[in-house]
Amino acid sequence: MSKSAGSANPKKAFGFYVLLLAAALALAAGIYFVAIHGTFGLDSTHNGVCYDPLVTALLIGGAVVIVGLAVLKKYGLAAAVAAAAPGVALCLFVHKCYWYVVDVFVGIDEKHGFDPRFITFAVLLGLAFVIGEVAIYVKKVRS
Repeated sequence: MSKSAGSANPKKAFGFYVLLLAAALALAAGIYFVAIHGTFGLDSTHNGVCYDPLVTALLIGGAVVIVGLAVLKKYGLAAAVAAAAPGVALCLFVHKCYWYVVDVFVGIDEKHGFDPRFITFAVLLGLAFVIGEVAIYVKKVRS
């Protein structure tokens, strides 16, 4: 018995797994951001606290929506969410942490440099954004 071209169970392509990876990275970044409560640097002054609940909601909520849309086989919409949610979260994070970054670059906190927690979160968020952008352009289902 052979499968017809319009079968109900199409094979997943590389893009489907890229989409899931984007969701996993967004979820990991959101959970990590909550775990450290967006606090970077040696002190807890206003310059070291970059927590914004909207960043967390975009990352964790975006990951849930991506997986939900992938389950519903709405791959194009899921890819759009995978690109937009971390992108907006990145913009909000940059806006919120501007003074922390400036303090490090100007030399106010030059002895210590960037906090490893800041670097870890920035890398997770950056990867979620880049992989989400890649997910837009790759095929999700083999024809």
